[in-house]
Amino acid sequence: MEPEVPLGRVTLEDVRAAVEQLGGDPARTNAAKVREVLGRGGFGTIQKHLERLRAEQAEPEAEEGPETAPEAPRELVQGIWAAAWAEAARWHGKALTDALQKVADLEGRLGVALDDLEGLATRLDQLEAERDEAVARAEAAEKTLADERWVMLGERAAVKGMMERLRSMLPKE
Repeated sequence: MEPEVPLGRVTLEDVRAAVEQLGGDPARTNAAKVREVLGRGGFGTIQKHLERLRAEQAEPEAEEGPETAPEAPRELVQGIWAAAWAEAARWHGKALTDALQKVADLEGRLGVALDDLEGLATRLDQLEAERDEAVARAEAAEKTLADERWVMLGERAAVKGMMERLRSMLPKE
């Protein structure tokens, strides 16, 4: 019976395990030998993983340095601190100047807006006064019309009464 071959894509770990079986040095093997060990996979995929393993092997291991860094010279630290402080002060000054300029601009715009608002309030007062006058004139005109209507109704009734009397005076045919 043949050993079972895992299915799926060949991973970097699959290639690493196959290289270990072939001696552990990815520089001393090739994709065909690795495929023979794995029993599956494309040559391009296996080659890509082999190149990555070779690159990992070529990287030098990081050397360990002293556990603690030596103390920095005071003059150097003082110079860096002074430069950082000066730069921070410059940035802060610029930010403050920009903010003050924006405040001044907004104050100017607020003054214009308040003047516009005052003008609109004055115009609103004028329009309300004109409206009140127009309403008063309309009410007076309605009252006058109502009074005139009553007068006309009275006159009509009087004219009607006269017409009745005159008709009654006329000879009957």
